[in-house]
Amino acid sequence: MEINYLKIKRAESYMYGGDQALFGKRSLRSGCGMIAACDMILYMAGKRSIGFTEYADIVSRFRDNEAYRRTSNPLGIFPGRLVKLINRHITGAEVRFLSRRRFSRESLEKFIRESLRSGFPVIVRIGFDRKKLPYKITYPVRKGEIRSGKTHWHYITVTGISESGALTFSSWGGIGNADCGELYGHFGITGGVIADSSVKLPEKN
Repeated sequence: MEINYLKIKRAESYMYGGDQALFGKRSLRSGCGMIAACDMILYMAGKRSIGFTEYADIVSRFRDNEAYRRTSNPLGIFPGRLVKLINRHITGAEVRFLSRRRFSRESLEKFIRESLRSGFPVIVRIGFDRKKLPYKITYPVRKGEIRSGKTHWHYITVTGISESGALTFSSWGGIGNADCGELYGHFGITGGVIADSSVKLPEKN
């Protein structure tokens, strides 16, 4: 199951969502939440494809007027504030943050599947976790370059899930892949999800 997520046109290829590394020092190390919020806002407004010049203008204004107006956010934007920023700019829906404590391994997969079935991507906050979440990511704009690694203290936007629980996500302008069970195991401290409030939270198994 995949939703048609935001593609940002660059030259003859595209980015799969934004990349904080393109928007200056203030957002280089801690701008993943800002990018996830901007992409979600554009998606909820019906955007599925946008030129990079237009996208960069939107993100720069959001960075200067909303996300980084008063602070450099060295630890990133905390979920509660990110929820407020997103809800300020969308209509007809409302997002909320659900901490990892609200889920079991099985209910997380069910929740993501139901959200995507309803047409809503799921922003995931991966908190502090010593072992970190393993992932693989493909960059269409870099001629299909593939990179593997591990991450924590990071926001990703889940846009797809397979029958086996393999996730597709947007991060750093690329198409990421990770396992939903692994994600649950590496949610880390302060981890959780930001999703549309209309998606019912399943009971823990």
